[in-house]
Amino acid sequence: MTKLSVRKKAGAVVALCAAAVIASSAQTTATTTTWNPGWDNFTEPLNYKTSNVIWSVNSAKSEFKVTFKLRGATPSKLYQIGLQLFCTTFPATFGQFRTDQTTDGNCAQFTRQGVTKTSASVQVGVVTTDIHGNGSFSVVGPIASGTYEVEVEAENGAGCDLTGGAGNGSDCQCDYQSPGPTFGDAITITIP
Repeated sequence: MTKLSVRKKAGAVVALCAAAVIASSAQTTATTTTWNPGWDNFTEPLNYKTSNVIWSVNSAKSEFKVTFKLRGATPSKLYQIGLQLFCTTFPATFGQFRTDQTTDGNCAQFTRQGVTKTSASVQVGVVTTDIHGNGSFSVVGPIASGTYEVEVEAENGAGCDLTGGAGNGSDCQCDYQSPGPTFGDAITITIP
Protein backbone atom coordinates (compact mmCIF):
# COMPACT_ATOMS: atom_id res chain seq x y z
CA MET A 1 0.00 0.00 0.00
CA THR A 2 1.40 3.39 -0.94
CA LYS A 3 1.40 6.47 1.26
CA LEU A 4 -1.07 8.12 -1.11
CA SER A 5 -3.73 5.41 -0.67
CA VAL A 6 -3.29 5.49 3.13
CA ARG A 7 -3.89 9.25 3.09
CA LYS A 8 -7.01 8.82 0.94
CA LYS A 9 -8.42 6.20 3.34
CA ALA A 10 -7.63 8.37 6.36
CA GLY A 11 -9.33 11.33 4.67
CA ALA A 12 -12.39 9.21 3.91
CA VAL A 13 -12.60 8.13 7.57
CA VAL A 14 -12.40 11.76 8.72
CA ALA A 15 -15.12 12.74 6.22
CA LEU A 16 -17.37 9.89 7.41
CA CYS A 17 -16.85 10.85 11.06
CA ALA A 18 -17.66 14.50 10.27
CA ALA A 19 -20.82 13.45 8.41
CA ALA A 20 -21.89 11.29 11.36
CA VAL A 21 -21.42 14.19 13.80
CA ILE A 22 -23.43 16.55 11.58
CA ALA A 23 -26.23 13.98 11.16
CA SER A 24 -26.39 13.24 14.88
CA SER A 25 -26.54 16.95 15.77
CA ALA A 26 -29.65 17.31 13.59
CA GLN A 27 -31.53 14.90 15.86
CA THR A 28 -31.97 15.91 19.50
CA THR A 29 -32.75 13.48 22.25
CA ALA A 30 -36.24 13.39 23.68
CA THR A 31 -36.97 15.35 26.85
CA THR A 32 -39.53 14.11 29.37
CA THR A 33 -41.48 16.43 31.65
CA THR A 34 -44.06 15.51 34.25
CA TRP A 35 -47.69 16.54 34.50
CA ASN A 36 -48.79 18.71 37.42
CA PRO A 37 -52.30 19.65 38.60
CA GLY A 38 -53.79 22.19 36.21
CA TRP A 39 -54.70 25.74 37.09
CA ASP A 40 -58.52 25.38 36.83
CA ASN A 41 -59.50 21.98 38.25
CA PHE A 42 -57.42 20.21 40.86
CA THR A 43 -59.79 17.29 41.52
CA GLU A 44 -59.24 15.17 38.37
CA PRO A 45 -57.44 11.87 39.04
CA LEU A 46 -54.04 11.18 37.44
CA ASN A 47 -51.06 9.01 38.29
CA TYR A 48 -48.42 11.74 38.23
CA LYS A 49 -45.57 9.22 38.59
CA THR A 50 -46.30 7.37 35.32
CA SER A 51 -47.94 10.13 33.24
CA ASN A 52 -45.70 12.44 31.22
CA VAL A 53 -45.05 14.59 28.20
CA ILE A 54 -42.16 13.66 25.88
CA TRP A 55 -40.95 16.18 23.31
CA SER A 56 -38.14 16.46 20.80
CA VAL A 57 -36.95 18.67 17.95
CA ASN A 58 -35.68 17.33 14.64
CA SER A 59 -33.43 20.16 13.44
CA ALA A 60 -32.93 18.66 9.98
CA LYS A 61 -36.68 18.72 9.26
CA SER A 62 -37.59 21.71 11.50
CA GLU A 63 -40.08 19.42 13.24
CA PHE A 64 -41.42 19.46 16.77
CA LYS A 65 -42.75 16.15 18.10
CA VAL A 66 -44.65 15.80 21.34
CA THR A 67 -46.30 12.77 22.97
CA PHE A 68 -48.84 13.19 25.77
CA LYS A 69 -49.30 10.19 28.07
CA LEU A 70 -52.01 9.98 30.75
CA ARG A 71 -52.16 7.12 33.27
CA GLY A 72 -54.84 6.71 35.92
CA ALA A 73 -57.00 9.57 34.62
CA THR A 74 -60.79 9.39 34.43
CA PRO A 75 -61.72 6.24 32.45
CA SER A 76 -63.30 6.58 28.98
CA LYS A 77 -62.85 10.33 28.82
CA LEU A 78 -61.64 12.88 26.25
CA TYR A 79 -58.91 15.34 27.26
CA GLN A 80 -58.14 18.20 24.88
CA ILE A 81 -54.39 18.76 24.52
CA GLY A 82 -53.08 22.26 23.91
CA LEU A 83 -49.99 24.43 24.11
CA GLN A 84 -49.57 27.81 25.75
CA LEU A 85 -46.94 29.74 23.77
CA PHE A 86 -45.68 32.60 25.95
CA CYS A 87 -45.14 35.63 23.74
CA THR A 88 -45.79 39.28 23.02
CA THR A 89 -46.89 38.80 19.41
CA PHE A 90 -47.39 35.56 17.50
CA PRO A 91 -48.28 34.42 13.97
CA ALA A 92 -51.78 33.16 13.19
CA THR A 93 -50.50 29.56 13.05
CA PHE A 94 -48.06 27.29 14.86
CA GLY A 95 -47.13 24.71 12.26
CA GLN A 96 -50.43 23.41 10.90
CA PHE A 97 -52.44 24.62 13.91
CA ARG A 98 -54.37 27.87 14.33
CA THR A 99 -53.40 29.98 17.34
CA ASP A 100 -55.89 31.73 19.63
CA GLN A 101 -54.82 35.32 20.22
CA THR A 102 -56.15 38.81 19.70
CA THR A 103 -57.10 39.81 16.16
CA ASP A 104 -54.10 42.16 15.82
CA GLY A 105 -51.55 39.35 16.38
CA ASN A 106 -50.83 40.31 19.97
CA CYS A 107 -50.74 37.57 22.56
CA ALA A 108 -53.59 37.62 25.09
CA GLN A 109 -53.07 38.24 28.79
CA PHE A 110 -54.07 35.52 31.29
CA THR A 111 -53.80 35.26 35.07
CA ARG A 112 -53.72 31.74 36.51
CA GLN A 113 -52.48 30.60 39.93
CA GLY A 114 -51.60 34.22 40.73
CA VAL A 115 -49.28 34.51 37.70
CA THR A 116 -50.01 36.87 34.79
CA LYS A 117 -48.54 36.03 31.38
CA THR A 118 -49.27 36.84 27.76
CA SER A 119 -49.63 33.84 25.47
CA ALA A 120 -51.16 32.39 22.34
CA SER A 121 -52.84 29.02 22.77
CA VAL A 122 -52.87 26.19 20.28
CA GLN A 123 -55.18 23.17 20.39
CA VAL A 124 -53.37 20.13 18.91
CA GLY A 125 -55.42 17.02 19.65
CA VAL A 126 -57.23 14.76 22.07
CA VAL A 127 -56.18 11.99 24.45
CA THR A 128 -58.91 9.35 24.74
CA THR A 129 -58.55 7.24 27.88
CA ASP A 130 -59.47 3.56 28.06
CA ILE A 131 -61.52 1.88 30.80
CA HIS A 132 -58.47 2.11 33.10
CA GLY A 133 -57.97 5.83 32.52
CA ASN A 134 -54.89 5.37 30.29
CA GLY A 135 -54.30 7.02 26.94
CA SER A 136 -51.73 8.77 24.78
CA PHE A 137 -51.55 11.00 21.73
CA SER A 138 -48.60 12.08 19.57
CA VAL A 139 -48.29 14.94 17.14
CA VAL A 140 -45.40 15.93 14.91
CA GLY A 141 -45.15 18.69 12.40
CA PRO A 142 -42.94 21.30 10.79
CA ILE A 143 -42.63 24.53 12.77
CA ALA A 144 -41.28 27.91 11.64
CA SER A 145 -37.74 28.71 12.77
CA GLY A 146 -37.53 30.40 16.15
CA THR A 147 -37.31 29.93 19.90
CA TYR A 148 -40.55 29.16 21.71
CA GLU A 149 -41.47 29.15 25.41
CA VAL A 150 -44.13 26.45 25.74
CA GLU A 151 -46.31 25.01 28.50
CA VAL A 152 -48.51 22.01 27.72
CA GLU A 153 -52.04 21.64 29.06
CA ALA A 154 -54.71 18.96 29.15
CA GLU A 155 -58.26 20.27 29.36
CA ASN A 156 -61.43 18.66 30.69
CA GLY A 157 -63.23 17.94 27.44
CA ALA A 158 -62.65 17.96 23.69
CA GLY A 159 -63.00 20.54 20.98
CA CYS A 160 -62.18 23.38 23.35
CA ASP A 161 -61.94 26.71 21.47
CA LEU A 162 -62.70 24.89 18.20
CA THR A 163 -65.69 25.19 15.87
CA GLY A 164 -68.30 22.64 16.97
CA GLY A 165 -66.32 21.85 20.11
CA ALA A 166 -67.20 21.65 23.78
CA GLY A 167 -67.08 25.40 24.32
CA ASN A 168 -65.14 27.34 26.93
CA GLY A 169 -67.00 26.71 30.18
CA SER A 170 -66.49 23.97 32.77
CA ASP A 171 -65.91 21.48 29.94
CA CYS A 172 -62.60 23.16 29.12
CA GLN A 173 -60.94 23.60 32.49
CA CYS A 174 -57.20 22.95 32.60
CA ASP A 175 -56.84 19.68 34.51
CA TYR A 176 -53.08 19.10 34.00
CA GLN A 177 -50.12 21.26 33.05
CA SER A 178 -46.53 20.44 32.12
CA PRO A 179 -43.93 21.19 33.18
CA GLY A 180 -45.51 23.24 36.00
CA PRO A 181 -46.14 23.27 38.87
CA THR A 182 -47.21 26.87 38.20
CA PHE A 183 -48.78 28.56 35.20
CA GLY A 184 -45.98 30.11 33.14
CA ASP A 185 -43.37 27.43 33.84
CA ALA A 186 -42.22 26.55 30.36
CA ILE A 187 -39.97 24.41 28.24
CA THR A 188 -37.84 26.16 25.61
CA ILE A 189 -37.75 24.74 22.11
CA THR A 190 -35.54 26.10 19.35
CA ILE A 191 -36.16 25.37 15.69
CA PRO A 192 -33.12 26.40 13.58
